[in-house]
Amino acid sequence: MLNKTLLTRNLQLYWHNIKFRFLIVYPAMLLLLTFKSWQGMAGIRLFSGVLQVPGAIVFPFDWLFIMLAVFLIIGDSPRELFLKDYPIVSRVPAGSYLATIYFMNASLTVMIWLTWQLFGGLPLIFSLEMLLIFLALTALYASLQFFVSSLLDLGLYAAAFILAILVNQLPFLSSLMYLRYSAHWADGLLGSALCLLAAWILSRMIKYIDFSLE
Repeated sequence: MLNKTLLTRNLQLYWHNIKFRFLIVYPAMLLLLTFKSWQGMAGIRLFSGVLQVPGAIVFPFDWLFIMLAVFLIIGDSPRELFLKDYPIVSRVPAGSYLATIYFMNASLTVMIWLTWQLFGGLPLIFSLEMLLIFLALTALYASLQFFVSSLLDLGLYAAAFILAILVNQLPFLSSLMYLRYSAHWADGLLGSALCLLAAWILSRMIKYIDFSLE
């Protein structure tokens, strides 16, 4: 169970860290979704992605931006909250502290996902699998930042999504494109489980972090 006092304190720090990115990226995403809606591309058409054919590479920048939006907003907040702000309250169990970080990232992810739903047209199963995948990805995104820079973290995610655009049969992330989506859930469930496992393993390795170097 989350400590309410700790959560309130970390929410304030979290918002202070992300507010400028949020006030830029979130309205930009809304404008893109609205513009595409006026063009008749809301909902499932906007999340269709692409099927690449030899000799004709198509690059959906709008899809890429929407996929990266939550990570652009999160930015370096997990790293700042843990490596810089945790030592101040180090008597708090590390597990409880990390839980607040994962909870705030998950809440932001759900907010972004609900925003997508406002534009309608997403099949329920596809939409729920997207939510599951993004919850797992944001958990791993946070855990990675305890050990690598936020820019490297974001770069790795951007590279993974670009690879998903270029490779039709790329496991897991291809499930975020409706044109490549299969409703059997295998890719989404397995990939999400592996991401969560990796996030958990990394969270158990924080005891090796030397806070004096930060």
